[in-house]
Amino acid sequence: MRKLVVVLLSLMLTACAEISEGVQNAQQAIETGKQAVETGKQALEAGQQLVDAGKQLAESELAQQLKTYLQEKYDSSENLRNAMFSGNGTLLQEELQNTELANFSLYRSELFGVEYTGQLTADGTFQIEKVNLNDPSAEPAVVKEFRVNLDTSGQIQVEEQQ
Repeated sequence: MRKLVVVLLSLMLTACAEISEGVQNAQQAIETGKQAVETGKQALEAGQQLVDAGKQLAESELAQQLKTYLQEKYDSSENLRNAMFSGNGTLLQEELQNTELANFSLYRSELFGVEYTGQLTADGTFQIEKVNLNDPSAEPAVVKEFRVNLDTSGQIQVEEQQ
């Protein structure tokens, strides 16, 4: 009988030790999982910061891209030069509605799911719109508006509207 009690106690101690080890392993696994989740969160935040920085860069470059694009178009075609600006250097919206400048793409990224387009408005300013390529039914959002003028030396000037 004594041997049986000793064997049972021995088995119980072994079982307790195994349970304790199992609990420790589970706790370690949980801690490892928490660390992995935290690392994932940090990676996601870093990725979001990169995307945000890319968007800010794209938006800050819009005025320069618009100016370059319009200058190239202006320089490339006498008919377009004659149609773009009045004698005082302001845009001729009525004439430009019949050209490719009425609606054009400045920047497109399938990776980011975004396209920036230029829209000529009724008052002769250009609006830069952000189009969500992942949701074609979404309305484009106006991100910038620009007043475009031609200076006396034939250079296009682009001023951001506030």
